[in-house]
Amino acid sequence: MTRPGGTSTIIALMLLMIGIMIASFAYVSSQEAALRSGRIESRHISIARQALMEADAAVLNAMVDGIAHGERYRAAIARFDTQPVNHFPARITLDGRQTSGIAAVTAVRRSWAAILTRIEAGDLAGARTLHDTQHVQQRTTAVITAMMQQIEQLDARNDHAQGNIDFTIKAVIILQLASGLFCIAVFLFAARRGAVEAEARALAVTNATRSREEVMRLFEMTDMLQSAQDQSDANMVLRATAMELLPDLSGTLYVFSNSRDRLVLSASWNLGDGPAPADTIGLNQCWALKRGKPHVNHPHGDKLRCEHHAEGAFVLEIPMAARGEVLGLFCIQTTRADGDLRLQEIAGLGTALADAMSLALANLSLGAKLRSQALRDPLTGLYNRRYMEDALQRAVQLAQREKHDVSIVMIDLDHFKRLNDQHGHAKGDTVLRDAASVIVHQLRESDVACRYGGEELLVVMPNCSLEDAAHKAERLRIGIAALSQPGIDVSASFGIASIPATSSSVHDLMQAADAALYAAKEQGRNRVVTAPPLIDPIRDQLLAAE
Repeated sequence: MTRPGGTSTIIALMLLMIGIMIASFAYVSSQEAALRSGRIESRHISIARQALMEADAAVLNAMVDGIAHGERYRAAIARFDTQPVNHFPARITLDGRQTSGIAAVTAVRRSWAAILTRIEAGDLAGARTLHDTQHVQQRTTAVITAMMQQIEQLDARNDHAQGNIDFTIKAVIILQLASGLFCIAVFLFAARRGAVEAEARALAVTNATRSREEVMRLFEMTDMLQSAQDQSDANMVLRATAMELLPDLSGTLYVFSNSRDRLVLSASWNLGDGPAPADTIGLNQCWALKRGKPHVNHPHGDKLRCEHHAEGAFVLEIPMAARGEVLGLFCIQTTRADGDLRLQEIAGLGTALADAMSLALANLSLGAKLRSQALRDPLTGLYNRRYMEDALQRAVQLAQREKHDVSIVMIDLDHFKRLNDQHGHAKGDTVLRDAASVIVHQLRESDVACRYGGEELLVVMPNCSLEDAAHKAERLRIGIAALSQPGIDVSASFGIASIPATSSSVHDLMQAADAALYAAKEQGRNRVVTAPPLIDPIRDQLLAAE
């Protein structure tokens, strides 16, 4: 039996333990309340400080590139305004004087607003001057520094409260548990934590290695794309890179076609038995293009999906644009049940692939425009004389090699100088452009229309006999004559030559067509004249060679 004295001691100890536990509970509760309050206050100040830093960055970027980043600035200020002002620093040293935190922030915001207003008005120099004269950067730094100091003070107070809580809890545990059990618990906890940390380190190493490999592969892709000569080359690079980095996913690339005003399927990979992609996509059919940001189409359910989306797959669609122009659409898809999560995992990598491809498409487009400008006449849109000479030489060589005809039609607008003198050069330019349009719309895809010089035009017609060329020229003559208006007569004279019917070389072909054109002028203009045939022995030799 327990002795009365021993029982009293046990009871006293139990009461003491109960009292200690109650006191500890009350103390811990008060410290936790203070800790929650401090964390809330610290979070509010941190959000407000981050918002001010983003607003400052928007203003600085605007002063650098001269474009007012209004939406970015307003979004940051709106987030700042959601935070309660009673948590801001009470006093801030600004321009050597103590002022209230709210007043300091208000002053900085007024300066920012004035700067952005000037930038929007096009007064970039004035905005920069205002930024310097009002010491906006120094004031902003002072406000942000004061807020950071307050956050550090709150964090220190929170750390102290957390320390008190931890100490009290440990003290209670020590009083309740035997030292042996405590040591075992600590040992087990340490072992478990060590295993978790080891797994985390191994996972971090694996992720870092994979990320490094992805970055290296993206660098290689960018380097290869710089060497791409056309869209086909770029598609090959993209397809190979995507299949290496995303082997479990399929994808498609759509490229914007100016002539069709739609996105056209350009490349695909790993489609297998998945849904067949659309051949074309309208700009208004895709939410990714409408929003200007990636969009995920789900295979079923009530979630927002694009009009062109085919059932049966999750599809991540990433818009591709450069300098404000839509270049294409990069799509990654999967039929896995967890496809939504998988696409979220690779969204960053997919965006990097799309960005690299966007740059390549922009470079290819720019190169095509430059080549076109170098080879085309800016007024009529026809090929220039330099291109004509090369095209004619190639056409003649091909005709001689494959034993078929090649003809040229030389065209001269009648009385064009008189038209310019009487109605002005602007009207003359209009007539010349309209005549070029008539010619282009009546030619075959293989024919080449060029501006030979001044009001002279020339058409190269591969695989076309002298007779067929004459018939086509007559249709062109009628079409050009139809451009006439009251008081303005428009007509053209045509000279036609052909190999082997009238000539045997490029030089002879040009001379024969020019002579035929001169004859058309001499005979009264607005007519088609063909060059005379070659001298019989020579022609017989050429025909026999066929």
